[in-house]
Amino acid sequence: MRILTFLACLFLTFPAWAEKAKPFIFKPSGGKGPRPVALWLHGYRGYSPEGYFPGAKAEAMQKQAESIGAVIIGFPATTDLGDGTQQWSEKPATDHAYIQAQLKELAKTVDLDLHKIALFGFSQGGLVAADLATTYPESYLGAIIMSPGGVTGPHPSRERKPEHAKQVFFCLCGAEEHPSNVGLTKFYAKHLEQALGAKVTMKLYSGVAKHARPPDFMEKFPDWISAILAAAK
Repeated sequence: MRILTFLACLFLTFPAWAEKAKPFIFKPSGGKGPRPVALWLHGYRGYSPEGYFPGAKAEAMQKQAESIGAVIIGFPATTDLGDGTQQWSEKPATDHAYIQAQLKELAKTVDLDLHKIALFGFSQGGLVAADLATTYPESYLGAIIMSPGGVTGPHPSRERKPEHAKQVFFCLCGAEEHPSNVGLTKFYAKHLEQALGAKVTMKLYSGVAKHARPPDFMEKFPDWISAILAAAK
């Protein structure tokens, strides 16, 4: 009964995605696939390809895709809130099943290597990225975790697996952001490195108080994602 209820709830989220928002996809031109995936996980009550990567930023992200040789993808979270915004469930099993289903659907038309997935998320998306990568290290090579925050708190895996040693993480936050965001950034960095044995880089940006992606995000993104994807080699 629990499985049927879970599947029913998961199914009901799909029409909201199809009707209200489409994924954004930046694909490298030329070359042969399948291509690795850099998957964006948005923050609470937020999804808009125009809002995150408008105009010149969209052009910049296309250049990033060319640079790293990966397909950059983003789509709305598991739960539609009825006002055009979405949130993640913060339940690793639910979010993982949803993400994998969406990627498999996209892979029907885009040549994706679903064995090479790097996550990058902000705020609630950062928390979800960390929890998913720790719980399913066989599915995700690591993550860029930016200013993590959530509704229910962190749910990282505490079971150390061999795949964790191959993972790469970047834990980033403004040093003057809300203490909860700074605290979660430190928590994940410590847990990922000491409890799970992953490779972790943490940076708290001095003087930065705004809850936003790091000021050097566009500059550093190719290096961060490339380092994560390199873990598959």
